[in-house]
Amino acid sequence: MKNKLEWRAKLALACYIALVGGILMGSIIVELALFGIGVDPLDLPFSFALVTIPVNESVILLITLLFARHKSAGLKELGLKKASPSILAIVLTLSMLLFLLVTGISIIEETIFGPDPLGEFLVRLVMPRDSFQLIALIALSLLLVGPCEELAYRGFVQKGFENSFGKMKGLMIASVLFGLLHGLNTPYAIVPLWVVGLLFGYVWQKTGGNTTASALMHGAYNSIAIATAYFLTI
Repeated sequence: MKNKLEWRAKLALACYIALVGGILMGSIIVELALFGIGVDPLDLPFSFALVTIPVNESVILLITLLFARHKSAGLKELGLKKASPSILAIVLTLSMLLFLLVTGISIIEETIFGPDPLGEFLVRLVMPRDSFQLIALIALSLLLVGPCEELAYRGFVQKGFENSFGKMKGLMIASVLFGLLHGLNTPYAIVPLWVVGLLFGYVWQKTGGNTTASALMHGAYNSIAIATAYFLTI
């Protein structure tokens, strides 16, 4: 008998497409709202990410929960559960190592293809202007970005592909899609974020589908990246 709580690749792909569309729509609405009041996102006195993160992550969470509800699944089925202190300590360490690995990949990319033409633009958009904004972005990374995106991309999307194709193929497909999604910012992000997706997904698998563990790793990785970029530019 088919498990009502189990979803497969078609629904996982549908969720992914909805996530991409929702993120694009949310970003467009924010930009139009700012331009509507005569404000250029590049001229904001604070990081544009402080506006877009709450909007986009809310969209991601809403879409994920709607798809999960369609299968009568809740946060438990999406992998939100307790993680032991030892597991949390391990994923925090891995997030630092992952940052070093991704930094190396990005350096290789720019050595081969030249500097990212969108790099300076993206930095101007997301870089915190002061230490208070840095703390706010780190808090958003840990409390919103990590949990919301991991519930979506590991808890629902990867799980669906694994149910259809097995753990290895499911991990690879979900990670490629994760990298492609971040390619919306810049094509230079596709390969590094594919690697990031692989590590998040692997940790998620090894912790028994524990989205809490991968969410902490995700949030910590983003926090390290933001803090490093900030301190290198002040």
